[in-house]
Amino acid sequence: MQYVANNRPVLGIRREDYNTWEGRAPLCPAHVQQLVAKGVTVLVQPASKRAYSGKEYQAAGAHIREDLSEASVILGVKTAPPGELLPNKTYAFFSHTIKAQEANMPMLDAILEKNIRIFDYEMMLDEAGVSPVAGAMGRLAGISGMINILHAMGTRLLALGHHTPFLRIGLTHSYRNIEMCRQAVRDCGYDIALGRMPESIGPLTFLFTGSGYVSKGAQEMLKELPVKFVDPTELRDVCASGDTTRVYAAVLSRQHHLRQRESGRYDEKEYTAHPENYVSIFAEQFAPYVSCLVNGMYWPAAGPRLLTNADLQGLLGNSMVANGVPNGGPNEVPGCTSGGPGYPPLPQRLIAVSDISADEGGSLEFMTECTSMDSPFEVSDGTKSVPGILGDGVVVCSVDNLPAQLPREATDIFGSQLLPYVWEMLHSMTEVPFESQAHLFSKTLQDATIASNGKLRPKYEYISELRASKNKGK
Repeated sequence: MQYVANNRPVLGIRREDYNTWEGRAPLCPAHVQQLVAKGVTVLVQPASKRAYSGKEYQAAGAHIREDLSEASVILGVKTAPPGELLPNKTYAFFSHTIKAQEANMPMLDAILEKNIRIFDYEMMLDEAGVSPVAGAMGRLAGISGMINILHAMGTRLLALGHHTPFLRIGLTHSYRNIEMCRQAVRDCGYDIALGRMPESIGPLTFLFTGSGYVSKGAQEMLKELPVKFVDPTELRDVCASGDTTRVYAAVLSRQHHLRQRESGRYDEKEYTAHPENYVSIFAEQFAPYVSCLVNGMYWPAAGPRLLTNADLQGLLGNSMVANGVPNGGPNEVPGCTSGGPGYPPLPQRLIAVSDISADEGGSLEFMTECTSMDSPFEVSDGTKSVPGILGDGVVVCSVDNLPAQLPREATDIFGSQLLPYVWEMLHSMTEVPFESQAHLFSKTLQDATIASNGKLRPKYEYISELRASKNKGK
């Protein structure tokens, strides 16, 4: 086997440098201990901001070392700077290249130039087409994204003149673990059940998109509130006559809002093959009755957007004019009333958006750049976005590394899903053609190999075409 120390395979764990808040690792000390016990040498780059300390990894048998050149396989979580990539190595991390994301194309070029074999966690799919590895992070992203947007709801409603129990909820990173997050939401729910929500804002409605780990993780946390789940078609009635001692939620499926342009119907197979033939009726039929949108859907680039900039401006209604300048007239919001001075009406029903999909310029056109934990919220009116929770429009949270707010749990859960595949990865030798080694890898890893031997794998050759198309359109 390539690169061995005393005939032992060598695995490297790189230091995360994606942003200030990234404290995760692909494996926790307990996982490292299992590898060492089976004869694997594990090198861990030092990082004092990592949630698990170097001492904990050392106690598990790892070597803390800056130089990872002895390792044949190097694991990370997020993308790596092109200059940090070592040639002739096998890497595994979330590459974020499968949509030819412009920001990561220099990294992909470096991967090809340096003869790097890259396994992408996002594309490690099981027989059902689901990625249990990425899914482990998806659930945590949903949980974290839900906590953050509940916090944003509290501060945004306060800015609009309403004190609510949501002010009890902090940002996710202020809690030690998921259980503490749950308790904070339960405390908020207790006050809601006691009738401490202002009646002037009417019943609050939450709508979830997507059916995967992200959406389910977010729903899991909302269920700690007194919540009643309804069909999306019932939201209009809820806004008119719902109870303020609970909140309401609905899960939007493709069947609810996608329509074939000619037939007006939805067909799953046709949509998968030709999403460009479909339109969305979300903005007209559902969005006017949603207080908080939690977006966890997968959006194909050729498909219709959930909300366009024009849609958002339309939802803002009478509170805005063409250029985003307030006209002083309140929007009529179903179910919301004004009790006079001191009880201001809401400017529009839609208060907040948690875009956990973090797909820039994707299903939500107005989300053009992800927010960060340094500045997690912005207010958008469909023409511009302003950092913070003040201004005209809706408050948006689109942090793209949400699991990093629960770094120890994220590392534990993710590593447990990844570890079975690490044993396979250790067979990887970059000087050997991939085809000669394919039999050593499961179909899951074969399909997750973006590039090898200086070329994109056949499954991912479309990235070059998509990239060229994007460049041509500039």
